[in-house]
Amino acid sequence: MATVISSSQLDFGFIRGKILEFMKQQTEFQDYDFDASGLSAIADVLAYNTHQNALLGNFALNETFLQTAQLRSSMVNLALNFGYVPRSRSSSQALVNVSVNLTAATEKPETITLPAGTEFTTELDDVTYTFRTEQEYTARIDSAALGIYTFEDDDGELAIIIKEGVERLKTFLVEKSLQRQIYVVPDSTMDLSTLKVRVFEDAADTLGQSYLAPTDITGGFTAETRLFLPLETYNGFYELNFGDGTITGDAPDAGNIIRATYISTSGAIANGATTFTPSNTISVNGTSYNLIVTTVSKSALGAEKENAESIRVNAPLSYLAQGRLITPLDYVAVISNVIPGIKSMNAWGGEDNVPAKYGKVLISIIYEDDVDATLKENLEKRIASEITDNLSIASIETEVVQPNFTYLNLTTNIKYDSGITALTRRGLQDKVANTIKAYFTSNLGKFNDVFRKSKLLSTIDGSDTSILSSKLDVKMENRFTPVYDATAVRFVLADYKVSFLNKIKVPDNVTPAVTSDNFVYNGKVASIRNKIGTKFSNILEIIDTDENVLITNIGSYDATKGEVTLTGFSPTSISSGNTYLRIFATPADDNNIKPLRDHVIDLGFNIVSAETDTNQANAISGVTD
Repeated sequence: MATVISSSQLDFGFIRGKILEFMKQQTEFQDYDFDASGLSAIADVLAYNTHQNALLGNFALNETFLQTAQLRSSMVNLALNFGYVPRSRSSSQALVNVSVNLTAATEKPETITLPAGTEFTTELDDVTYTFRTEQEYTARIDSAALGIYTFEDDDGELAIIIKEGVERLKTFLVEKSLQRQIYVVPDSTMDLSTLKVRVFEDAADTLGQSYLAPTDITGGFTAETRLFLPLETYNGFYELNFGDGTITGDAPDAGNIIRATYISTSGAIANGATTFTPSNTISVNGTSYNLIVTTVSKSALGAEKENAESIRVNAPLSYLAQGRLITPLDYVAVISNVIPGIKSMNAWGGEDNVPAKYGKVLISIIYEDDVDATLKENLEKRIASEITDNLSIASIETEVVQPNFTYLNLTTNIKYDSGITALTRRGLQDKVANTIKAYFTSNLGKFNDVFRKSKLLSTIDGSDTSILSSKLDVKMENRFTPVYDATAVRFVLADYKVSFLNKIKVPDNVTPAVTSDNFVYNGKVASIRNKIGTKFSNILEIIDTDENVLITNIGSYDATKGEVTLTGFSPTSISSGNTYLRIFATPADDNNIKPLRDHVIDLGFNIVSAETDTNQANAISGVTD
């Protein structure tokens, strides 16, 4: 009988065993001791060679498909099949006010210009970083201040953008002898968004022609279109590609000089800078003046190259979008690829919103932690001006909705065997609490991330070998900000609706399903809960700390819809000191909690208690009931 080696069993030991099994079946080797002979070494070599070839074949095949590839260089090449160029390293950028004081000058011009490339330095962790302007900015005289000039952008905004990095230049000569010349910029730290390419006729040409990246071209391509396409190479550098001179745009001619300028950046490590010192002065009418810099928004948005898993997800989405905005996924794909600093994003049609908003697409964005409110506003202006205004369907408006966080408050009780752990009770509780935090960080906190109780319990049970069992109670928490009248210095009467992700537990006569933070009401510390006892219902009441009812009906909750409604509510103050008030609800089913639209799940409070398992202790000591 022939020896069969399965294609799925290609480990070294299995292959070697099958080779020896085959040889033992041959009459020439009857009663032969293979383990004590030279044929054993030959079998090792054959098995090793077969095993290695199988591995290489498996790896090579995996690297030819986007969904199975592991090497980033493979994913970059495969993404080109989708017309997708992975994001390069990104420069950290800050918003600053830059002004010049010319009150002492005898002649005051109408305008002055801040040149592109003006440098500013900052220090983070004893390392100095250089930031620079990418374009010129103009300042006009402030008649009220009689000589204070503040630079502004094209939209009249006084906060201008400075980016971290060093400006670099790479020059290429177009040779006559090469049919297709390769132009590689040997710098993996390039920020592609800052790359500018000009082609000069020869060394005497001082003006040159500007070539544009595909993202900068709004019309179609013609033979005259001056286009360059930057692509990442296998070693992380960038290659410049040009048209063919006919269908895909203009191509440089032999003897032309190509000059590529860009910013080489340090990436994410330059985020967080708050103080910037100008490295240059500005000359006005032959006199040098110091620049005055005020930080509007600290440096942020610096990032490393797009990682492999992000490429795996975004390349197919980008291909589906085809550079236009029609479906909600198109909005996610296009905006996430163009706008930096986005951690998570979701989009949905207005017809799916609650309440419905026909004729609109709604988007909600979670930004990276270092993006402050000013920078968020700036990015959302870019989304409108650079993307949605140009690519969305006519008559469809885009509305940005703030993320709606639902916090899960967890109370965990674990039973453990104290005989197989060196941790104290407190140490074990801290370990489990950190495990829960890590689980939420890895699996939740983004749009469409679903909470699954069973998975969290499995993670808790596996966090330490001494844990024998665990129990988890889950409550949902939402927050709302009561309306405050700053003039009257008090909260005013208003109605509120708080929506939860899941159905709320129906009322019973023992435990309230809906409660709230403490607040001060008519001079007493109070809170909200639904009625319990003999007259339990979904009606909400205000009670004091002694459970005396202060208001018998302040609203109600709809268990099926998961909505809590407050009517004519006005606290005197909020006891926690926060500007918001928290509403807690017990879910009808806490096994799966799924966010929709703008909702996101995050971790609220996390209480862990631990106790030794008495049954386990009795079993070890031989004690029985």
